Amino acid sequence: MSMQQLIGQAQKLHIVRDVDLALLDFMYRRGSNPISDYLAWAILLVSRHSAMGHVCVDLKAVLAEPLTYFCLPIDDQDGQGPNPTRLAFEAGLTAFIKPLTLSQWIDEISASESVTVIDHVDSSSQVESPFVLYLSQSQALFYLTRYWQCEQQLAGFIESRSQHRNRLPEQAKAIIKALFPNAANQAAHNVNWQRVAIALAARSHCAIITGGPGTGKTTTVLKLLALLQALELTQGLGPLHIKLAAPTGKAAARLNASIASNLQQQVFPTNDHFDGEKLKAAIPTEVSTLHRLLGPIANSRQFRHHATNPIAADVVVIDEASMVDLEMMANLVQALDKHTRLILLGDKDQLASVEAGSVLGDLCADVSKGHYLPETIKWLNAFTGDQLSDQYVSAAGRPLAQSTTMLRVSHRFQQGGSIDALASLVNAGLYEGQPSLLPVQDLYAIVAQEAALAERKKRQPQVQLFHQPPSANATSVSWLQTSLAHSLQAGYSTYLKLLKQGPEDDQDQWASAVLAAHASFQLLVALRHGQWGVEGMNATIEELLQKADLLPNADTEWYPGRPVMVSRNDYHLGLMNGDIGVCLPYRDKQSGAEMLRVAFSAGAEGIRWVLPSRLRAVETVFALTVHKSQGSEFSHTMLMLPAHNNPVLTKELLYTGITRARHCFSLVYGDEQVLEQAMTRKVVRASGLSNRF
Repeated sequence: MSMQQLIGQAQKLHIVRDVDLALLDFMYRRGSNPISDYLAWAILLVSRHSAMGHVCVDLKAVLAEPLTYFCLPIDDQDGQGPNPTRLAFEAGLTAFIKPLTLSQWIDEISASESVTVIDHVDSSSQVESPFVLYLSQSQALFYLTRYWQCEQQLAGFIESRSQHRNRLPEQAKAIIKALFPNAANQAAHNVNWQRVAIALAARSHCAIITGGPGTGKTTTVLKLLALLQALELTQGLGPLHIKLAAPTGKAAARLNASIASNLQQQVFPTNDHFDGEKLKAAIPTEVSTLHRLLGPIANSRQFRHHATNPIAADVVVIDEASMVDLEMMANLVQALDKHTRLILLGDKDQLASVEAGSVLGDLCADVSKGHYLPETIKWLNAFTGDQLSDQYVSAAGRPLAQSTTMLRVSHRFQQGGSIDALASLVNAGLYEGQPSLLPVQDLYAIVAQEAALAERKKRQPQVQLFHQPPSANATSVSWLQTSLAHSLQAGYSTYLKLLKQGPEDDQDQWASAVLAAHASFQLLVALRHGQWGVEGMNATIEELLQKADLLPNADTEWYPGRPVMVSRNDYHLGLMNGDIGVCLPYRDKQSGAEMLRVAFSAGAEGIRWVLPSRLRAVETVFALTVHKSQGSEFSHTMLMLPAHNNPVLTKELLYTGITRARHCFSLVYGDEQVLEQAMTRKVVRASGLSNRF
């Protein structure tokens, strides 16, 4: 099979995109030297890989598993059996790759005038060619130059900042003690990791605090900012200028509310070192999006803040850092003044950014082991009283590890509870503290144990399992198993029954209650398209609720009860990407006329009522993708996995879905083998970042 035939079949299968082919066509016309077939394939790979979240192409990995790295469909096709075109393409690709050796591929790529070959890391080097081939003893990585430069900028920033340690004054010990008044010195097996995180971050110019849901990341950063501000105030200096940001509008609004609520509950005692009320007033609660922090320039990829016009801040805190892609993180670090501290917060185990890169995951790849130097352990013990056990000590610990902390105790899930056990099984592969050999069987055991416990205690189970076989009938609710249909109906009936009751007097109070009831249950799905995806399940649930007389049988786009999510920031309306609202009947106070409006929570301001016609970018969210749910919490979360294999089904997706649940989690699956693959398949994004830290 010729190269052109392979490309033609890949295009039919939607494995390559028009933009990938346009880049290859441009390279054919650009160079004076002909492009070999193997170089052309590398160019297609590096372009396609960027859309799959990879920063580069790991040539060794591709040669080891060529079908894995280039034969996966973009969207769900409902597992409709073998595709003859795909089978022919896979056979042709296998025959094409089989005679290729790594050294031959490297030689063919290196020979091109469009490729700069680099065999050592130098963040200051300038590259003019479209592509970079990075060679080391263990790696052969092929980059689009833009991503190579972003990676070098970020790595250079972290390496330089990690070398610097601030000397904390003696009064810092007393301040930390005041911030943890009830935390006496603990044994090595019961370390106060929040206190450790604050101490390590306070002496660092670049710090990372990671941890699962409920481990207290917001509380920790609040106390860290209190420590930093208290040190300024005790020296008679003005307060630090602190900027708080998050990658999306929804995440920013959530952090804003969380910090404001948390700060209100905190009691900072007045003592010889600081005034509690002045300290509280010095901690900001306003959170912006990362884009707004950098200052986007209209119709451009550039930002107002950069190396020669840095952000005016002493400290920059980025929450939900796992959602920040490589290019955005590179833009951020370029825009920081040399004296500005950077603090990254996030859960390293959640799904990575939609765009290329897995920055937080790469930087925290081995964080559970600590890798603290003996001198770091000694300093921590003297400074905080925490004595870390030898399992966290490494004589070869790298500089970044000395300012990175993993919070390890969840306050959201009951330790040893069923949701916690399920999250641990999926994320760490542990069942009852031991490595799981049969993950699906252990999942069944957790569900069975919880069912028995719930029956004894006469309560609802924390975790439930639904087996939903696939069906060719994607246009009717009849394909749903009765128990699953009843659970979905019950989940959404809470807010819909409240909606039907209408407001007694105060429309805002009623709308707040409806929104709160809506947030008590959410169906999450892995895919956008197909019977098991957002599109199919939204239609199915609408029909299910209409048959139960919970929704009107309306043919119009807007109807009472329609839940929608904003998909693009709208600063005029004060709505952010990820905000969820519900369409409700609204009575105008002046005219008395009733009309439909969409109610969104505006936090302390109450309810924001918006005419549907003003909402330009919204989508129905009876079903919501796991990616879109990141950072949100629901009392009862139901996660639906398709009955056929798909590359998006990973342990990170499962873990993210499980940890969206506060009190109850339900898992819907169609095939046990697909479930097992999802529990054991880990997201692997090619990059050169993890090997440097």
